This record gives sequence, C-alpha cells and structure tokens, in this order.
Amino acid sequence: MRTAGVVMGLGVLILASASAQPPAVPGMPIPPPAAKPADPKLDVHLQAWEKKMSGTTNLRTEIGLKRKDAVFNKEREFTGVVLCMKPTFAVLRLDYTGDPTKADYEAYICDGKSVYAYSGKDKTITEVKLPQNQVGVDNLMLDFLSGMKAKDAKERFDIDLFKVDDHYVYLDIKPLRPADQREFKNLRLALYGPGAATAKVAYLPAQVFMVKPNGDSEMWKFTNPQTDLPGVDAKAFQFVPIKGWQHVQAQPPGPLPKGPVAPFPPPATPGAVRPNK
Repeated sequence: MRTAGVVMGLGVLILASASAQPPAVPGMPIPPPAAKPADPKLDVHLQAWEKKMSGTTNLRTEIGLKRKDAVFNKEREFTGVVLCMKPTFAVLRLDYTGDPTKADYEAYICDGKSVYAYSGKDKTITEVKLPQNQVGVDNLMLDFLSGMKAKDAKERFDIDLFKVDDHYVYLDIKPLRPADQREFKNLRLALYGPGAATAKVAYLPAQVFMVKPNGDSEMWKFTNPQTDLPGVDAKAFQFVPIKGWQHVQAQPPGPLPKGPVAPFPPPATPGAVRPNK
C-alpha cells in the first residue's frame, strides 16, 4: 500500500552511468542498466527471505515510526499495527504519539479491490480502486512486509549486503524504477537473522530506514511479529465507514497514499479488528 505511505513507501537516483549505456534513440526505450555481478552471500539471504515469506499466510506486527523533516529538522513519532494476508489484503494504522486522544492518525484498508486511506486529522476517507491487472497493492512498506521473490527484488532494486550480525541481516537498497525513485533515494532494510536468539522470526522484516528524494527520512521498526494467525480471513479487511466523514474516490495516478492502516485501534487479539464507534 502506498503509505502506508505503507510503506511501507518508498528523488531520483539513476544508477547506470553514461559510459555503461549507449545513447538513447528518440522514441526508443532506454536500455536497462548492466547487471551487477552476482553476490553469493547476498543471494543466500534473499532466497531465505523469499522462502520465509512464501510460506507465510498472514503477518501481524507492531510498528514504531519516526519521521524527520529535513528542512525544519522536526520529528513526528507514531505507533501502530499492521495485519497483512495473502494475496492482497492489508489493514494498517499509525497513531501520532503527540495526540493522547488518538484523533490524529493515518490508516488504511485494502480489501483486494480498493484501498481506503483514512486521515483522522482531516476526517476524510480516500478510496483508490486497484487496477484489475495489478498483483499487489503498490505500497513499498507492505511490499517489504509481504516479501518478494529474490529475482524480482534484484530486478527492481540495486541491493547490497551491508552487514550480518548475531541478530540481523542488513541490506542496502537503491531504487531502479521511476515509481520507486519517487518514493525513496536509498534505504536500509534489516531482517531478523537466523541466529539462535531470532531463529523463530528469521527473515521477517525488523527495521527500515528510508531517505526520501527531498531529504526527509523515516525509521520504521517492526516488533512482536506473528505469522499464520488462526481465524484471520477476508472479513478482517472489510471497508469501515465513519459517519460524518467525507468519502471521496480518486483515480490511481501512481503511488497510493503513504500512511498506514485502518480507522480502528490495534486489534486487542491477533486477527481481531474493531471499528470506531
């Protein structure tokens, strides 16, 4: 979901040098950048990430988010929760920690057909219908939470293995596609490592630090991850109307809104959701 700015996500950074490509011919497609040499160590971790996520039906994790404005040097912190289910279901909410009433929040729901983006501050619901031929929900952060095939990840991003320690696998990621270049300039993704202390959650996302094209940054932390929760079905991802709020429909011009999840507080129990009354 595009959070989910969701990403959840995620300036322009062209990675191919002029010397590496022939000049573009007017009216002809620009050739892709030359493929990087394979890194066997990186491939092992990408394949393990793919295997972990391909075997997961649903994922629930708590969120801590810190956004920093590069111009005014101000920070805003959020807490929340996200619940995802294959193939294209998600519900996400972020509450601004500076508002004890929890009226200032970003949220949205994807029911597989549309994305409903909620703004607690503006009291609006923006509905964006998903293209029928679209496989996912087009949100960077949720793409990372849902996992990707190793081959697709390498085609979409320039990925380097930064470091591996006892608890985490760190990947440095740069965008190759224009849609992702509009989302972020560079990004570091930390996956829980395969060591003894984190073996049960190995290769689930743990943290994302993202720098945007305008210099703003976001730090996402994912804690208490739970997978394959029983009782989670499509009913948990139904649209929730709110009386008195403005409901508008928008055409999907590109990336979807960038905030996380639904107009209800985090589930009291895994998989359970309750709309506001």
